[in-house]
Amino acid sequence: MTPEIQRAKAQVMIWWILWASILLGLTIVYVALGRRPLPVLPPEKALTGLVGLVPLFVSIVIRWLVLPRFRELRTALPMFIVGLALAEACGLLGIFLGGPYREDLFLLGLLGIAQFVPFFARRLVEPRPEGFFPNN
Repeated sequence: MTPEIQRAKAQVMIWWILWASILLGLTIVYVALGRRPLPVLPPEKALTGLVGLVPLFVSIVIRWLVLPRFRELRTALPMFIVGLALAEACGLLGIFLGGPYREDLFLLGLLGIAQFVPFFARRLVEPRPEGFFPNN
C-alpha cells in the first residue's frame, strides 16, 4: 500500500472520529442537561424555540450541495466540520432554547449529524472510474 493511500485512509478515520464524537457529545449533553423541566414560555415566545431550524437548513445545504463538489479530503474537511457544527447547533439550541420543541429539535439535530456519516468520503479516496462505461 502506498503512503498516499495510507494517509488518505487515516484522514477518513479522522472524519469518522469527528463525526462519532460530535454525535456522542450532543447525546451526552441531552442526557445530562436536556431532561430537566423547562419553564413554561408564553405563547408569543413559543416560536422562538424554532430558531434551531436555521443552522440545520444551512447544514443540509452544505451536506448535499457543497460537499459533493470537493475532490480532495483535505479541502472538504473544513466544510465537513462546519456542517457538523451547524447540525449540532440545531440540537443544542433545541436543548437550551427549544421550549416545547426541545425533543423535536434535538432529534432533528441528531438526524442532521447522521446525514454527515463519512461514507461519502470513501469516494474521495477511491474515485470511481469515469468514461463511457463507468462500471467497467
